Amino acid sequence: LGWIEARSIKFQPDSSKFKVPHMGWNKVNINTPSNLTKDLQDNLRYYFVHSFYVKVDHEKHSLMKTQYGITFDSAIGFENIYGVQFHPEKSHMFGMKILKNFSEI
Repeated sequence: LGWIEARSIKFQPDSSKFKVPHMGWNKVNINTPSNLTKDLQDNLRYYFVHSFYVKVDHEKHSLMKTQYGITFDSAIGFENIYGVQFHPEKSHMFGMKILKNFSEI
């Protein structure tokens, strides 16, 4: 939509280990602390189902990162706009914490 300077890129499978779509649980690390990641820590697991990832143009807009063959931005934010690549509603208590933080912003 152009609200955050970024590109959407299709995953390119580089081995049988990293299938596309990326589906399942992955660890996520905080890149830029924000209100969305308040009271969360690194290496928490979230549920993913996707074939594309977002690459922000400005690192400060990358809130969380995930490793899946490459390191990609799994949560982004700018001003009052936030987005996550994973499914918080399927990610148990850590996903619920993301949703709670979002509702309090």
